[in-house]
Amino acid sequence: MKNILSRYVLTAILVLSFAATLPVASFSQAAATAAVCCDAQLAAIESKIDARRKELGIPGVSLAIVKDGKVIYAKGLGYKDFDKKLPVTADTQFAIGSATKAFTALSVLMSQDEGKLSLDDSPKKYLSYFKMYDPETDANIKIRDLLRHSSGLNRTDLAMITGKLNRAELIQVAAQAKPTAKLGEKFQYQNIMFTAAGEIVAQVQKEPWEKFVPQRIFAPLGMTNSTLSLDAMKQAKDHSLGYEYNFDTKVTKSLPLRDIIEVAPAGSINSSANDMAKWISFILDGGVVNGKRLVSEKGFAEWFAPQMKIAPKMSYGLGWFLQDWNGLKVAQHGGNIDGFNSMVAMIPEKQLGFVLLTNVSASSLGGEAMDIIWSNLLPGSVPAAPKADNGSKPEAAVDYAAAKELIGKYNAPNGGVVDVKDDGGKVTFNIAGQQPYTLVPRAAGGYSMQPLPADFWLKAKRDDAGKLVSIMVTQPQGEFEFKLRAADEKPIISTDELMAKMIDALGGEANLRKIKTRIATFDTDFESQGVKGDGTTWSKAPAMSATRTDFVALGKTIASEYEYFDGKAGRDIVSFAPSENYAGRRLEDARVEADLYAPLDWKVNYRSVDVIGIKKVGDEDCYIVRYTSDKGTNATEFVSTKTFLVVRRIGEVPSSTSSQTLPYTADYSDYREIDGVKIPFRTKVESISMGSIVTTIKTVRHNTPIDNSIFAPIELGRP
Repeated sequence: MKNILSRYVLTAILVLSFAATLPVASFSQAAATAAVCCDAQLAAIESKIDARRKELGIPGVSLAIVKDGKVIYAKGLGYKDFDKKLPVTADTQFAIGSATKAFTALSVLMSQDEGKLSLDDSPKKYLSYFKMYDPETDANIKIRDLLRHSSGLNRTDLAMITGKLNRAELIQVAAQAKPTAKLGEKFQYQNIMFTAAGEIVAQVQKEPWEKFVPQRIFAPLGMTNSTLSLDAMKQAKDHSLGYEYNFDTKVTKSLPLRDIIEVAPAGSINSSANDMAKWISFILDGGVVNGKRLVSEKGFAEWFAPQMKIAPKMSYGLGWFLQDWNGLKVAQHGGNIDGFNSMVAMIPEKQLGFVLLTNVSASSLGGEAMDIIWSNLLPGSVPAAPKADNGSKPEAAVDYAAAKELIGKYNAPNGGVVDVKDDGGKVTFNIAGQQPYTLVPRAAGGYSMQPLPADFWLKAKRDDAGKLVSIMVTQPQGEFEFKLRAADEKPIISTDELMAKMIDALGGEANLRKIKTRIATFDTDFESQGVKGDGTTWSKAPAMSATRTDFVALGKTIASEYEYFDGKAGRDIVSFAPSENYAGRRLEDARVEADLYAPLDWKVNYRSVDVIGIKKVGDEDCYIVRYTSDKGTNATEFVSTKTFLVVRRIGEVPSSTSSQTLPYTADYSDYREIDGVKIPFRTKVESISMGSIVTTIKTVRHNTPIDNSIFAPIELGRP
């Protein structure tokens, strides 16, 4: 059975989260109030930002930089309306997405200053319907946990993005979601908990959060060009449309604006670069505006105090990510919603901050802008390049082809095999279930493993004669040795032998080829979402498939999805967002997933299939099998050494409109024989954004006629 691995089921969009060149001439519009300062540095920043804007297919951006209490730069680059070529200005409104969360946290802190609540109160004190699935969490959760993403819940965004439930219902759906951690155990980004925090403010202030923020925050700061709904944004004289850019088709597509009124405290604010510069100035001034303090010193300090550790050099405050940049403390928060992406970032000790607003989904430009802006305006904070030692050359003079000496297979400490190989001129380190890591020579010796942080790197280990014997990988958790595999070292089992045994275990080639069609019905439990579903999958040889899924929460049908591949083209149609026509890697993956004879076609569907070791999955020894694709994504399967059935698959869902991919792990169990062919009746998928998804097959019918219209372009009402 193919997995239920749709774009929305696994990614839950990138709502509120955190290379081709467009044929667009650069256009910049300067704000009349922009101050003149650091002209050369600002010109360099503008040049780099605009170049990356084009490379990332972003129609337009608006950027404001604040330094020492002054707005030293405020401009628009590119277009707010791509088709009409209307330029962005520093006053163009964009949706800022999750950068809203800092405003919500401030509204809670202001309410605490007034004695109307405490961060250490239970949410249940103010919201009678607030409840958590885990009894211990339910008894001990505090308002503070809502604001620092420590509730133990993974994202519960699936019900949210359907637009079918009100604010209270969405908070109640979260109560149906099984936690993926204990309270306070780890950081897990959570939009609905921020929504609950906004509702608590509404309760104690006796007015909606949507009124409190404009009256108590926007007005004192002079943010007269900021709104909290799409209707209000559309009425603004100067506002941007939202877009997505498809890196496979090179097409810029306008997206319908998504109104998120029901989760407004998590990400509904729309603003301009000039207005957000006022927000940054207020923060850099310690929470004071026009000599008046909006939040107490104690509250302000708590706003930016580390509350939850995320990584060695990153924590979360209350609505802020807190991280290190070359020894300086950065406070930042991005935002992402259909057609828009934002970044608000500051280095308070240097009295420096910026806001970057873009009109494309899931852009990486905000994160990149931090390094571009900091390094140009704080050159003294950039560490000098490490001096060469042991006779090694400075990094600029290193022969990048030197890494090719490392090419080969290595035995991993855990029993698997990793490859260091030539990948289009680059040398990459490849480990099962992970993306390739490009080896780039370091000035200090060894190789960085891009895109991993600098504290991940590797070096060669040699014997007394200078011969390469292993590579040593250093990371924060320690140092690990991968020993060079001898050229004549035989694999545990040949790929041909293992694939033959896998085919036999499934029922044999003859039985597999007897199956011309398959219709299966299933139930799905989105355990970490509080949502359930049911549906039907149709498959027809050689490679046509379609899946219809209906989603239910609180007893209501909240969404439907139809995903199909007709042998040549594929499409995903959902009731709550624009449909997606598959292209590039996603299209190739859809073709392989639709192949009813995929176990037999492994040599056709993949460039190579390699058995790279043995590893336990639970209590079962499994062969590790790596599938390498030319046009699609790579995957790793774990095949039982006893039954020769697939126990686990690790792969990723690609995106044509973002550089991001979503890794997933699928576990298969409860194999049953139907018409001489074994099928896993239970699949459990784990993904970062969606948590656990358990799909259970209810019925399977083989060789029932299926009309090809099932796989044709359709609307959700059919079949």
